[in-house]
Amino acid sequence: MDQTALIAELEQAAKHSQPTAGIVRRLAEPGAAAAPGLVAALGTVTRSALGGLRDALRLIGPPAFDITVAARARADKVPDGWELDHVLRGFDERCIPQYRAALTHPMKEIRLQALGGLKNLGEAAAGTLTDVIPFLNDADSYTRYAAEQTLGAIGTGTGSVLRDIRRDGPAHLRRCALTALAIIGAADLLDERDRRALERLIRIKAAQDTPDSLPDHQWIAVPGATYEGLFDAMGLHDRIPCTLSMGLSAAENDAVDVTDPDGTRHTAYRVFVTPELDGWRLVYANTPLSPTVWNYADVLERLSAACGQAQFFSQDEHSDSMIWAVALDGVLRRRYRRNELPEWEGDPMEWETPLGDDPEEEYEPNATRECDTNAAAWSLSLVPEEVNADTTLRGHGWLAISRPDVGHTAFSGALRI
Repeated sequence: MDQTALIAELEQAAKHSQPTAGIVRRLAEPGAAAAPGLVAALGTVTRSALGGLRDALRLIGPPAFDITVAARARADKVPDGWELDHVLRGFDERCIPQYRAALTHPMKEIRLQALGGLKNLGEAAAGTLTDVIPFLNDADSYTRYAAEQTLGAIGTGTGSVLRDIRRDGPAHLRRCALTALAIIGAADLLDERDRRALERLIRIKAAQDTPDSLPDHQWIAVPGATYEGLFDAMGLHDRIPCTLSMGLSAAENDAVDVTDPDGTRHTAYRVFVTPELDGWRLVYANTPLSPTVWNYADVLERLSAACGQAQFFSQDEHSDSMIWAVALDGVLRRRYRRNELPEWEGDPMEWETPLGDDPEEEYEPNATRECDTNAAAWSLSLVPEEVNADTTLRGHGWLAISRPDVGHTAFSGALRI
């Protein structure tokens, strides 16, 4: 059966959700000779059949890669550009030399697809590390972002290579290697001199931070002037400076299981403390706080004893449950919480509006209208989702760990600087 007939058969099978693996193998059997026709067909088939053509080109390997690159390079924009990009990102380990060559292509779109393909290969692409890290300083912001994502996918196993580059060169890669070590969360591999250099880099990046909307599911707020006490109060260790992006990406993966030398298993947590925002520091500790959401008074009182004041906020739109609470100098001062029924504790604060004295309504004597978490945050400190370019930012953030001797490299995932 000729190629045109096989592609038509692929279309029909994909349309009716039938198996296509056999058709894909037959499309790839002629090898390099089949690639031009398959590439030419990319813009003519339905999306449901596109995956089959991509898989056939992947089976063919390097010759198909070269033909796909040539097709993509014929014009800055082509009608089937999306389909060609989709295929370029999907080749396997046999095409790593081709991906490396594509990183030097004069066309930015092809360089981006090469970074995307290496990202998809993950740890298998570790050998391209020195080809990828120069893109961390690319003039194009999206290219820099793509390089960060690729480094994160390649993983922390490259940390020793990056450390060696910092020590032994080549000289033109040393600065990129330092940035890469921060991105993959391998700061623990640095010697003291490089650790100081990394902190300077992060402080420089932090000075360029632009405040933006922050998560408002669960957070703690403490005064910026007295926040230093929170680290001891929460039992945190090994704090390192961080940007807003670093802290938020760390919060996405904030727990890791560790084993002591005696075989005892523990869970360690990573906590993000924001830079000072309009006079307040926010603390994000989602996973360790989750078990204590409805019994957090001890944490809040310890924090307020150390910082003078501490506020806790939590809201779940799905269950319509929420909490806001304030502790002053070690004592819980005021709390509102609602799971099914609303509950108030402590005397109303001066900014709260009483519910009134409607005789048909039965409320607790200290009930007020302040039953919205964000509204309470607006009156007490600041609302995370309203943080923006007009918010005054001072200093840098911190990442800290809930157990000693764990280190930041124990946590997987890339940290965006």
